[in-house]
Amino acid sequence: MTVHFQAFHSIKALGESQVLLNWSGTNPLARLEQVFRPRSEHELQQLLQQEPGRRLRLIGSSLSYEPIHSVYQDPTALLVDLCHFTGRVACDAQSVTYRAGTQVDTLYAELVAMGRMLPASPGVIGIQTLGGALSTGTHGQGLGQSSLCEAVLGLRVMLASGEVIGLERDDPRFGAFVMGLGCLGILLEVRLATVPNRIMRCTKFTTDYAWLREHNERVNREHAFVKSWWFAWTGECHLWVVDPASQEETARYHANGDAVLELSAERDERMNATIERTLSKMARDTKDEQQAGEHFETVRRFKDASDLVGNVYQILCKGIPAPQINCEVAVPLERMNEALALLEQWQQANPGVLHYPFILRCCGPSTAWLSPAHGRAVCWIGFLVYLAADGSFVGGSLEQMRELQRLLAPLGGLPHFGKHLATDLYDFPRQLPRWHDFLALRCELDPHGRFLNRWTRDLFQLGEETP
Repeated sequence: MTVHFQAFHSIKALGESQVLLNWSGTNPLARLEQVFRPRSEHELQQLLQQEPGRRLRLIGSSLSYEPIHSVYQDPTALLVDLCHFTGRVACDAQSVTYRAGTQVDTLYAELVAMGRMLPASPGVIGIQTLGGALSTGTHGQGLGQSSLCEAVLGLRVMLASGEVIGLERDDPRFGAFVMGLGCLGILLEVRLATVPNRIMRCTKFTTDYAWLREHNERVNREHAFVKSWWFAWTGECHLWVVDPASQEETARYHANGDAVLELSAERDERMNATIERTLSKMARDTKDEQQAGEHFETVRRFKDASDLVGNVYQILCKGIPAPQINCEVAVPLERMNEALALLEQWQQANPGVLHYPFILRCCGPSTAWLSPAHGRAVCWIGFLVYLAADGSFVGGSLEQMRELQRLLAPLGGLPHFGKHLATDLYDFPRQLPRWHDFLALRCELDPHGRFLNRWTRDLFQLGEETP
């Protein structure tokens, strides 16, 4: 039987096997014969109960850079793809319930059609599955909210034993399950809080580094959602400030057929010269002098800036999935300016290295035990390197990613678990207060490590467990 994978998966011959690779094409995830696509909960339950010695990991959209979901090094393990576990299960006035394999852009589109939205800012990549986005701590921006996890009201989960349990927010284990890295059980369904949809205005402006350091925290406290791109090599900063639109702007948006509305024919061209230079460097670094790759669109959007009106997903869920090495570190909000100063010094010592700006997104505290924002407001600082079409990246990129993490870790910085991270730079047991609680719960629920792989065992510093 031919197995069809989505466009953002890639397949490559390695030795005598056809192998599924992650989004960036940098890590083998599984031989195709290891991929298991159950069509029902019963079929998944049978696997767990009838093959107690079998290890397995869950795959969403394979967007993680690290081999967090890889079973390639364990030929007897299975990679479980919940592509048949999609769609809405239930809906009421305050919530919706979706199967965990549903892509989040499908969720967002259906919410808007119902006149609803989540009480959480979305991540930028809409092709994520709901289960994958929760399990790795996907977040947006805005100090009034935190990650997508905070919108979750309840979960249905299948444990390693095959037992299916339900968890509500008042369950003392909820903070572990809502961002479990796929190590506690298999997310089947997610119930999410909803609120009435609000049409938003996105005000875009360009400023400089000095202004950013002085005003970034204030701006984040005063507005619903703020996202900043800091072009450290020029000192320019481009900000999107998002708040509810006025009645007049909302009426114009609806009159425009609910399509994104540009508020003025006049465009802000102040970033255009910087964007052209950035595109030229990116073209050299990714061996794409024709600038044909999708990654160029992530930079071109800053040219000719215009304020917008639209729903929050039209404005903020605009990520373009181009293969990359992507790091993101959450530093305590009160140490944000220290972090910016260190990065500014690094940039001055390493001119001409970056080909994408630093991305700044501030978020409020999270209840998820493994979230870098657990119990604290943070500033997420993102940095990335795009890959060439042949899968290569400019020399020194991984060293650059490590060095930037090394600067931020001593400030209390913690990494996004769904992106590239140098695990040896962080003291997770000390920095995450519920780390040991999570490990104890994992051992209780999955004592033989059926949901672990080599990467997660290394992350948790666990020995080999035999199912």
